[in-house]
Amino acid sequence: MKNKNSPPARRLLALSALTLLLSGCAIQPSVSDRVNIIEQGTVEQAPLVTPSKSGSVLREGLACMDRMLAAEHTPTTLIAVKNIPDPSGLFSTGTKEMLITALSRMSRTSQAFRVVDYEVDALRQDTVQTLTSLLLNNNQMELRKPQIYISGAISFGDKTVVSKRQSLGISTAATDTGYSWDVLGSAVGLDLHLGDMNTRTLYSGIESANELIVATGGKAVEIGAKATGLPRHIYRVGVQYEVAADNNQGAGAAVRLLVDLAAIELVGKWAKVPYWDCIDYEQNHPEFMRQMRAWYDEASVAERWSLAQRVLQTHGMWNGTTDGTDSPAFRKAVTQYQASQDLTPVGVVNFETYTRLMRSFVGMSAEGKLRKPEYADDKLVARPSGLPANEPDPRSIALSMVGRKDRDLKVGESIVVRVVPPRTGYLYCYYQDAGGSISQVYPNPMQPSATVQGRTSVLIPDISKPNSFLIETARGGTENMFCAMTAQPLKGQVPATLTSANLEPIKSVTSLAQVQSAFEQAGVGMMSTSLDWNVQAPEPAPAAGRTRSNPNRPAK
Repeated sequence: MKNKNSPPARRLLALSALTLLLSGCAIQPSVSDRVNIIEQGTVEQAPLVTPSKSGSVLREGLACMDRMLAAEHTPTTLIAVKNIPDPSGLFSTGTKEMLITALSRMSRTSQAFRVVDYEVDALRQDTVQTLTSLLLNNNQMELRKPQIYISGAISFGDKTVVSKRQSLGISTAATDTGYSWDVLGSAVGLDLHLGDMNTRTLYSGIESANELIVATGGKAVEIGAKATGLPRHIYRVGVQYEVAADNNQGAGAAVRLLVDLAAIELVGKWAKVPYWDCIDYEQNHPEFMRQMRAWYDEASVAERWSLAQRVLQTHGMWNGTTDGTDSPAFRKAVTQYQASQDLTPVGVVNFETYTRLMRSFVGMSAEGKLRKPEYADDKLVARPSGLPANEPDPRSIALSMVGRKDRDLKVGESIVVRVVPPRTGYLYCYYQDAGGSISQVYPNPMQPSATVQGRTSVLIPDISKPNSFLIETARGGTENMFCAMTAQPLKGQVPATLTSANLEPIKSVTSLAQVQSAFEQAGVGMMSTSLDWNVQAPEPAPAAGRTRSNPNRPAK
């Protein structure tokens, strides 16, 4: 065998190195011959998953608080939110914006809060704030003073308050094997307070202080081997293989959960309502989302579609088959359901939609574990304890009078009706006064759009607009408001007088039953409800005449 260090061998190695160097210099910095790869950039940059709505497990608790405030006829309150700093610097989240979102979700039907958006920090000035300052200085804008405000901070962030790790390795002359795992826990706390704007003092007892542990963990397996028994002139050969999985519970989800809980506590204490009823429900279980994900992955596509078809049947949004067959009509129904539930309307049963469909049917076992419902038609039964007690009926429109719990009015009083549709669709409302005249009050010239968002209130008339109309009682008797929702717009489906929306009496209609009959004949998937109230006629004035002190003595 020739020595590898002999002169011919050295010359061969030198020639090879020189050839490699020259070929490297000949490479041109051109990408024109890789156009097929570059063109894939517009495709590869697109996300692989569809966006989903951001929210914690207390999202239904916020909706519960909204309905609770509406039932208590809580008046609209102007509120300001101060910046929520994080002195620890560990959780860089938009906490103030999360708090504004929580207040908005608690006001969709009750209209309980309106956030005053005004910034005084010069470093945070933007176009809107600059224009606001100019308009205020020129008396061209009126800024309404908030009545209450929220202040606070992410009070602490302690990194790695608890940790544990273990590892095990076995090594031989030819193999190496190792296994390790670790888990870390960091704590975050949020303190919020409610204050009175008139006195700049904080309310005693109206505060929220909660903390949460954010966990991080991982596992890893390593396997290595070395080749033995090879000739000496061959270098030693080895193989190493590693598998690792890490899980990091994000700070954003943890802070949002703390914010939602704090918002429920602050508003509940301030409004003096039983807010704990909106926290103690089975969907608030810490493992709810993870269990939903496991069930979602176990179910086939046909099972998911079949479940959606049966649930939408109970909501009155699907009247077709329930065999899990895909169709354009059913995709449209899924899209309408997603829009009604404030989900991303993509028309398919993704995980976000599956979770919302299952929420009424998931129960808790005696051991405190979530129990999966049966998919059979005769066993798909809703569980009342799965959601807050005031969860609305998905097949009925909620009508109520704003600011009044009784239905006895006097002549000359104004009426404002709150309408909460259960799903997204087209809303039409008609008012019959004590004299029998019927007028369309929604849509109207000030509220021209018939399209409404599900689970979001509509005020008739809209008292938040300065040029709105009034509904005022004029005589004694019974008055009525009739509202109907349809899956399609009614123009061209019913007589034009029923959709003119001009606030004038409809002369061709003498009863609300005629309006309902016309809607039913149109066949546009209608649901309807009505609300009536009594107007007390004024007492007649006493007749003019002489007053007698003794009724038994005839007058002179």
